[in-house]
Amino acid sequence: MRAKIKTFSIIIVFAILLLTGLLSYQDYGLSTDEEACHFRAVVTAKYISETVGLKVTFPDTIPAMADYSDRDHGVLFDLVAYGLERLLGLQDSKQIFIFKHLLTFLVFFAGLVAFYQLVTRRLKDWRWGLLGAVMLFLSPRLFADAFYNAKDLVFMVTYLIAMSTASSLFEKPTLGRTLVHGLATAVAIATRVMGIVLIPATIFFLLLPQKRIYIAPEPWSRRLGRIAAYLAVSLVLTILFWPMLWSNPLENFAAAFQSLSRFERWSKEVLLMGRFYLSTDLPWYFSLVWIALTTPLLYLGLFLAGLADWLRRVLIQQKLRFWQQSEALADTFFQALFWGPLVSVVIFNSVLYDGWRQLYFIYPAFLIIALTGLQTLSQMFNGKKLIWNVILAGIVTLSLGSTAVWMFRAHPLQNVYFNTLASSDWRSQYDLDYWGLANRAALEAIVASDPSEQILIAEISAASVSESFRILEPQDRARLGLIPFDSVVNTAAAAPHQPLYVFNNYKRQKDPDILDRDPAYVRFYEKKVAGETILTVYQWVGPSNEVQP
Repeated sequence: MRAKIKTFSIIIVFAILLLTGLLSYQDYGLSTDEEACHFRAVVTAKYISETVGLKVTFPDTIPAMADYSDRDHGVLFDLVAYGLERLLGLQDSKQIFIFKHLLTFLVFFAGLVAFYQLVTRRLKDWRWGLLGAVMLFLSPRLFADAFYNAKDLVFMVTYLIAMSTASSLFEKPTLGRTLVHGLATAVAIATRVMGIVLIPATIFFLLLPQKRIYIAPEPWSRRLGRIAAYLAVSLVLTILFWPMLWSNPLENFAAAFQSLSRFERWSKEVLLMGRFYLSTDLPWYFSLVWIALTTPLLYLGLFLAGLADWLRRVLIQQKLRFWQQSEALADTFFQALFWGPLVSVVIFNSVLYDGWRQLYFIYPAFLIIALTGLQTLSQMFNGKKLIWNVILAGIVTLSLGSTAVWMFRAHPLQNVYFNTLASSDWRSQYDLDYWGLANRAALEAIVASDPSEQILIAEISAASVSESFRILEPQDRARLGLIPFDSVVNTAAAAPHQPLYVFNNYKRQKDPDILDRDPAYVRFYEKKVAGETILTVYQWVGPSNEVQP
């Protein structure tokens, strides 16, 4: 009976999670990175076809790999998506990107399954695994990114799967598990170069003294042989999965690592707590603040409980000999995977974009630490009054329920989630819709209400409107044209009857209300999330020289 309940529960929960994604993937706008990721895949596909002698035609505008500045990014997922796109004969840009949104979500769903397995293995109960999958799913910003972020979100999943295979390897280090973990490591590295940290982490934990449950004593020769096999599989498959490395693996990988560890090609202003910072000169607490503001409060509290419990066990009980107890070893591995990258970005003064999306890959480690904290709290109440367990369960249920309601109301703009620590007036304090996802609904409102044959669009902030054109219907995007905001007045004066709309998503806009003070513009469209305005579209109605942009 218990086995049937377990099977039924797992099927129902994952069916609901999968169905939610399948009903949602067509609703999201086009993020600023998607076109670049697609182009990178085409460049790589052209290089592969030329290298292996395939007779595949590409447009003349596609550069050679050696002439392409963004060749240092991992391209594995984008390349697979492009291959499926060609196989299915997708031609229109809307079809292509909607299809890729589906593929991205399916990768995220695979990550949910991997996280369920990882949590179940660590906490020794499938119910904890299901709760972990639900908590990962009910992480608003990551849920939204699970449909369009083919870089950070996909890397998080590949990193998570490698965490799971590493945990399985530490538990029982067989040759088969070694090879599987090598494959997972290669996939992670070929998705993003930061995956290389898995190699030293894996080797370190495999070399620890063996007076513990995870690994039975064995000869050093066998252990070193296993490590050699892991390295060989990881390195060979990384080269295979990352075509940029084919011509000169060591030199090209070193160049990619150096470039992406401090990505100075992206030197722009980002907004945090009302202050603009250059992305190449961020305060050390930048990532910590973003994590604290954009993670549900329940998860933050449970993480602190898990951290405190780990410190108690490792420092007091084990006297730093964490390898002598299996749970302590596993938790130390997760702590290392969470804190290591956070410390690294401070040490190397890494360039970070808006928010902390480049560090999403540490989030599964964060969550499993939080779940250990919840398990510790629940065990503390065992044998005590039932009311305390009821209160704890009620707090968790109410928190997850309120997060789910927030996500439903904000759909499909969960990417601007902030918890109550962020207070109000988001637009003057933080970068909001930096992906430009709200543009799609605004553009659809414009073309639905304005029958003009030609409609001009401008932007007074870094709204990335032109990218959003590509996810509209062909007949609609054919009617739209983008002009620089500096030329709005001259263009409107020359063609006063031609509709003109100006987008403001407040990104890098230091005077958010500038157009509200200009009588030449009226508000046409406004998008709010949780009562906070994240996008305003103005319509030009007449000449005015009162406000200079």
